[in-house]
Amino acid sequence: MKIFIIDRDYTEAKGFKWYLESYLLNEIEVYILNSIDQLYQQYQQVHPDILIVEIELIKHPNDIAFFKLARKDGTEIYAITSEPLFQHALKAIQMQVTHFFVKPVDLNHLKYLINSSTKENKTVVNSIGDYDLTNVFYLQLFLNNENGSFLKDNRLFFLIEPEYPKDLSALYSWLKETPIFESIEIYPLSKRIICISEFVEKSLFEKKARTLIREWNIMSGSYINIAIYDREPAQLNEIYLETKKALKQRFYKGFEHIFYVSKQLIPLPLDPLLTPEEQQLWIQGLENLDIQTIKEFLYRLSIDGTYYEQDSIRIHLTSVLAQIRRFMLKYNLHQKAVLEENYRQLFNIILEHPILYTIIQEIILFTQTLMKLAADAKLEFKANYAELAADLIEQQYKNTKLSLIEIANQLGITSNYLSSIFSKHHGVAFKRYLQQIRIQHAQKTLLETNFPISEIAQLNGFEDPNYFAKLFKAYTGQSPNRYRKMLREKRE
Repeated sequence: MKIFIIDRDYTEAKGFKWYLESYLLNEIEVYILNSIDQLYQQYQQVHPDILIVEIELIKHPNDIAFFKLARKDGTEIYAITSEPLFQHALKAIQMQVTHFFVKPVDLNHLKYLINSSTKENKTVVNSIGDYDLTNVFYLQLFLNNENGSFLKDNRLFFLIEPEYPKDLSALYSWLKETPIFESIEIYPLSKRIICISEFVEKSLFEKKARTLIREWNIMSGSYINIAIYDREPAQLNEIYLETKKALKQRFYKGFEHIFYVSKQLIPLPLDPLLTPEEQQLWIQGLENLDIQTIKEFLYRLSIDGTYYEQDSIRIHLTSVLAQIRRFMLKYNLHQKAVLEENYRQLFNIILEHPILYTIIQEIILFTQTLMKLAADAKLEFKANYAELAADLIEQQYKNTKLSLIEIANQLGITSNYLSSIFSKHHGVAFKRYLQQIRIQHAQKTLLETNFPISEIAQLNGFEDPNYFAKLFKAYTGQSPNRYRKMLREKRE
């Protein structure tokens, strides 16, 4: 067996040579080269069985074409790199390498691959690549066939789903070349890949599956999930749908997982709309720039071991987004084109992104940006202070000391300026607006409780019960006691 090592680091190449000569089962001859040009010259004189090449040396399309031809001639190709970049991984796929190593190279694994590689394995996998999509397999997959079960020969059916759909083609090409599974049938779909293995020992299969997940991450920088059908034999269509359903667990758990059809999650119901208390939490959290309260609210949706229905969570988070939108409008942040675009992107992420944790992180990051801009807006007098003042009144009307000056101080503006913009925006003076809010809440308290008038006055921001009664009658035309009695008589 003849092996070429093409590496710029001569010392490292000598280490490879010593190890391979010491531990490979076959007698070998190892040639050390330091450039692709040297490879071209040596290749004309000696036809190698194995090429081990540093992928950083591959710089031109002609180099890739050369390795593809060598592959067709029966030469095994192993690529190595010191940087696990995606562009290197794509080169490795185009070169049709048997395996792609990241330095430091696992020499035991390299030895295993070389010792166990056979022409038979390559032939089986490559023949799958030429699979005719009109074959009966795809008809059985999507049509409910009544002709018996599919897994009658103890074959193992599993699905592989990449983190990014755009990686599907690269993943398919990589799967055809990887030696992790000695015998495997591969059938590509639009978003995932079907694999059927003759291997049925699940403990060892899981070890191989985890190796597959790890190697793909090293090679591509992205992740995959694997879902395994482990129930009784059934029709192919049923097997596929059940296994596909198992992959939906990625919403809660992310990637780098092996899911079993027999271990499905049981989601809990969740009210898709925010309660009044939750709405108030968001209003106050945003106004107070309290990102910790916001985080705690969102993280409860992804507590490990608690799984809410996916659609309900998405609707729930669009309700959250409505509160965020209100906050944006209040501070005129929607006028910033970039921020408005980010808001629309966040809306699509909530509706479509496959991972809950990512959705939550995107909401938190966007909210943090809004809070910073809102704080800046206050300092620059660009906020809608009339609306802010009205919100503060709603939150603090019970405070008997609440006044125009107090609200102005909280907003960081002068009382004269607030008085002017408030009356223009609401069509009523600040003092009268505060009185109206207090009377409205007092009406509700009168109806819902049996508290004495003096206590109701105190609960709604009035120090003097007599003044409260006088003002209440001015607004409603009735005294507090008469108002309570009349409404209760109507209800009865």
